[in-house]
Amino acid sequence: MTAVVALVLGPPMVMVAGLGSGVGQAVSAAVALPGLGTMLLNTVIALVISTGCAVVLGCLFAWLDERTDAHLGWVSRILPVVPLLVPPIAGAIGWALLASPNAGFLNGAIRAAAGLVGIEITSGPLDVFSWPGLVFVYTLYLVPHVYLTVAAALRNLDPAMEEAARVGGAGPARVLRTVTLPSVRPAILGGALLAGVFGLALYSVPVILGTQARIEVLAVTVVRLLTAEFPPRTDVAIVLGLVLFLAVTALYLAQVAVLRRSRFATISGRAARGTRLRLGRWRAPSRALLLGYLLVTAVLPFLGLLVVSLQPFWSANIRFSALQLDAFSEVLVGRRLTRDALVNSVLLGLVAATAAVLGAAVIAYAARTYLRGTLRTLVNGITKLPGTMSHIVVALAFVAALAGPPFGLAGTVMLLFLAYVVLYLPQASVSAESALAQVGDPLAEASRVCGAPPGRTFRRVVLPLMTPGLAAGWALVFVLVSGDITASVMLAGTTNPVVGSVTLDLWTNGTYPQLAALSVVVTAVSAAVVLVSMRLTRGGGRAPSRRRG
Repeated sequence: MTAVVALVLGPPMVMVAGLGSGVGQAVSAAVALPGLGTMLLNTVIALVISTGCAVVLGCLFAWLDERTDAHLGWVSRILPVVPLLVPPIAGAIGWALLASPNAGFLNGAIRAAAGLVGIEITSGPLDVFSWPGLVFVYTLYLVPHVYLTVAAALRNLDPAMEEAARVGGAGPARVLRTVTLPSVRPAILGGALLAGVFGLALYSVPVILGTQARIEVLAVTVVRLLTAEFPPRTDVAIVLGLVLFLAVTALYLAQVAVLRRSRFATISGRAARGTRLRLGRWRAPSRALLLGYLLVTAVLPFLGLLVVSLQPFWSANIRFSALQLDAFSEVLVGRRLTRDALVNSVLLGLVAATAAVLGAAVIAYAARTYLRGTLRTLVNGITKLPGTMSHIVVALAFVAALAGPPFGLAGTVMLLFLAYVVLYLPQASVSAESALAQVGDPLAEASRVCGAPPGRTFRRVVLPLMTPGLAAGWALVFVLVSGDITASVMLAGTTNPVVGSVTLDLWTNGTYPQLAALSVVVTAVSAAVVLVSMRLTRGGGRAPSRRRG
């Protein structure tokens, strides 16, 4: 536990202390950056608009899934994890291949269809390298953060108030506006905060789409200062990273202030389930909207990547006779850089996910068993702390604390491993606490009464019962680590490539078939891990039931 606390708190403290007396000079250099005002304004515009759209769509999807007959069964269950099937870097590249003004496949199809009716279109009409395109792809990856929190709140909320309002003559829209949404306001604000934090840290979408549109945001600027300038301007990057941290803190304080002034419903002790609202003629359009989200988030980007990976070069005109597997052969066998990147990312995903989940499970068990009051709250808060910081800030902290002397971990796999564990410890911690809550105390207490030491009780009794719940958290952390680009592009070395940094290099060099093939392989691995995990946690590995007597 002490090692985890030191790993979470140490690097940020070293980063801030490292500025020392030079903080004034670093701030002056940051203020003097060309285009600073435009870059900050771009960041605010992209974040506010995309978060607002994500809140609207996330709440709508959660309401349709939990409160109406538009529910799609197993399709609705996988809706929150769909963005995980296509990592953000692959999704951004997929949409670049689909909606590029000249060579995009969707544009090619639209121009061909228009030509059939006598309309000539020479370019476009879609342009993903623009403000609308950037906000659109941003929103796709922010929606799940809102959906998950709001859907969970609706699932646990007693529907009696909604049913009473309907009995009183209120229509569905009025019930939603005046009863349902106010009742889950904390969840909505929490989802908005999570979406905002993730949006501030999101690097792959603005670097792929925003750079082409000459729309630079804060995340891209910080990474550029560390990776594209020589010598790296670490002090200026740290100052901008602190701006990110202050922005996240401001969002959190705003959420707390709103909740203190608001009145909202709380979850009752009853496990009541209300009758799902019948949408009538709106049922089909609602289901089409849910399926459309699946289509634009996963299916279309993956198809775009797959088609380009089978072409000898990227072209909107698909010649099926020319399709080939050379790009996959190059990525998996012929090119050592991409092969090593895949191996490193998968191994780091396996090891980091295992370490984060096991560490979180040990901390959760120790906190519940041995800690009380403020100390338990403090430990639980520390494990969640990286979730309140931008990934860029965390990566900056590890660069400042561990890259140079005396540790000298710059460009090593160990630096990546430690950063990944800290970055995704919050997700592992939430999974571990949820799994532990389902175990209960009697079996562990019985083991201790029989004389088993704490370590054996945890290893032989508690951990096996937690395994089904931990599996879902492990899969989530594995996918996030294997597809990470924000930390990877700042921490990976030339001798230890990972998928995130190599993918960005292939995009910059215009090696599109190999780029698409690498993205397809990563997407396939991520999808396989998520789907297998969902299958195991749903149908297998059930903990034995506790019997009386």
